[in-house]
Amino acid sequence: MASILKRHPETSVRVFVVWEPILVTDWSPPTTFALNRIPDLRAQQYWDPEHVIAKKLAADRRAPQPDEECCEQSGILWDLVAVYSKGAMWSDRLPTATLFNGPVVDVKADIESTILASPRLISRRGAAEPALVVNGSGVVY
Repeated sequence: MASILKRHPETSVRVFVVWEPILVTDWSPPTTFALNRIPDLRAQQYWDPEHVIAKKLAADRRAPQPDEECCEQSGILWDLVAVYSKGAMWSDRLPTATLFNGPVVDVKADIESTILASPRLISRRGAAEPALVVNGSGVVY
């Protein structure tokens, strides 16, 4: 994710990085060192020990959103990216994502092409910025 943001500093995008405990080594919030792996100011990072975001992503997935090809462990989605389009409405249900897949390292080209094809997507309040949710466990690409 950091490499994509670095290559496209002019792209209007908002990134939400959600760290969650999945692996046995994920017993505490990410360290400053880990958080600094995505230093871009367009990225906001969160620690989600109760998997609230992962559960919401799973509960709200539906057509026409593409089906993810991986990234579920014990019913929890992780190492996954979701990209939401301009005009998507955020309400009690997440909008359908235009990209919903992982592992993040395997879909980096898809992430990049999606945000470049639609450089003005959406933020939480309906502003015209891309919204990417990167849901992972201590692995940043």
